[in-house]
Amino acid sequence: MTQRFKLTVDGVEYDVEVGDTATSPVDVTVDGTTYSVALPADSNRSSAAPASPSQPAPARPRAPSAATAAPSVARSGSPGAINAPIPGRIISVLVNVGDSVTSGQGVIMMESMKMEQTITSALDGTVAAILVSPGDAVAHGQAMVELS
Repeated sequence: MTQRFKLTVDGVEYDVEVGDTATSPVDVTVDGTTYSVALPADSNRSSAAPASPSQPAPARPRAPSAATAAPSVARSGSPGAINAPIPGRIISVLVNVGDSVTSGQGVIMMESMKMEQTITSALDGTVAAILVSPGDAVAHGQAMVELS
């Protein structure tokens, strides 16, 4: 049985379709892109079935209070910001504060989904700040380097 959901993650809404969870792997489609997701052999697959209409839906967990909420991701809309295009892990920083960079020059090496990607500058400038270090996990849109 296929189930459809509208999920919101960090303020972004996704259309998600989950295939039959009685078998593994399960086809999961997120905004039109299909992924094959392997379920652990010991998972309780019957718990993924929706409640019948005659039964009330289980209570949703409460949102964390402001005191316990996860810290916000540093995002920058400034024209000199180089933001993470995808979530991943920083492998290396290729520039230093004060370095001059040109459009297209690599500034960060990051890994996402087991693939390395060189993040390049979209404009010429001088490195004003480096906001990440090798080994850091970054979220989509997180500011990594500021240029002036």
